[in-house]
Amino acid sequence: MPRIDVNPSANLGMCVVIPSYNERGLLKSLGSIAQCNLPSCDVEVIVVVNHPEGSNSEVLENSLKSVIDVVEANQLWGSERLRFHAVMAFNLPRKQAGVGYARQIGMDEAAFRLLSVGRQQGIIACFDADSQCKPNYLAELYRMWNQYPKTHACSIRFEHPLSGDDFPAEVYNGIAAYELHLRYYNQATRFIGFPFAYHTVGSSMACSAEAYVKFGGMNRHQAGEDFYFLQKIIPHGHFRELNNTCVYPSPRPSNRVPFGTGRAMSKLVYSHEPISSYHLESFLNLKPLLLNVSNLFGYSVPQTEGFIKSLAEPLKEFLMQVDAAKAIENVRANASSPKTFKKRFFLWFDAFMLLKYMNFAAEKHYGRQPVDDQAKNLLACLGYKPSETLSTQELLLIYREIESVEWCAKL
Repeated sequence: MPRIDVNPSANLGMCVVIPSYNERGLLKSLGSIAQCNLPSCDVEVIVVVNHPEGSNSEVLENSLKSVIDVVEANQLWGSERLRFHAVMAFNLPRKQAGVGYARQIGMDEAAFRLLSVGRQQGIIACFDADSQCKPNYLAELYRMWNQYPKTHACSIRFEHPLSGDDFPAEVYNGIAAYELHLRYYNQATRFIGFPFAYHTVGSSMACSAEAYVKFGGMNRHQAGEDFYFLQKIIPHGHFRELNNTCVYPSPRPSNRVPFGTGRAMSKLVYSHEPISSYHLESFLNLKPLLLNVSNLFGYSVPQTEGFIKSLAEPLKEFLMQVDAAKAIENVRANASSPKTFKKRFFLWFDAFMLLKYMNFAAEKHYGRQPVDDQAKNLLACLGYKPSETLSTQELLLIYREIESVEWCAKL
């Protein structure tokens, strides 16, 4: 059932969905979107103001204040071309309440509104209530879908602020380490040839209304909802990266979710737990497997078992634990060629399975490692000669540049 009682315009082509829970700086983020150059379609910003049942009076007051902020934003910056809507999702069941459920409410509403005016390729963009963006954010999203109309979804370039007056220095230093971990993980998976190596950050992703419905919509996970959502779409192709605009997520510490950026920053600031990452060897162990996927199509069961036993010990143990030989045989039984086998193989050994292996290798063999050290080791594999004196922020800037160069090479 629709939650917004204002009919969408016939020219509606994009909805920006923002979950807002106990926020104090919402108006600043809405202003960032309001300053964007508008595309040729109309745009709606749907803010899902939410809190769980049993919330205290402070949370309730902030929810009401956020609704007022959305109304004020619409008075300040709204027009026939740009509208701001507040969806009040108050007193959500505590077991389900969270960012996933809030995104789901907003994205369901966005899909309904776009499809009701016949915009199957209308864009549903995800943003956060404490994020900022470049002024070309809306226009570049529209341009990309106009240029590549078959696109199912995309990840948008993001950069956390590395300096400023809003947070202590340790927060900016910590977020540099955390973002370096994200980019190191992304580049390491690309280096070994994993086909689904993309960023999955909730504040910087978008999909078409048609794809949103086709792939089952947003989930209600209280953390990692972005990863789970995009990994339903990525293996099926038509996924792109939008790197000629940028979203600036907040580096603030938060205990709202069990893992992710806010929780990592909270552990760093309040528990003094350093940001760590996976040992590079964990990734390199995968290269022989990923390079030989097509060859596995012609293997017998004993040959597959022999191949698994030839792999590095951490990977061998993991594959035996998940009964990979049987899984590969099931993939083979449903494939008619090396090409279809490879596609089906990566529907089994997907980003979830990769992450399970990485955690297994860290727990059983390598431990968690200082992110700076592993980032330098990967740079050496990529042909760089990183100085031992490089700071975390300097390493991060190199990784940001690598991803910019990669994107430019695709044009």
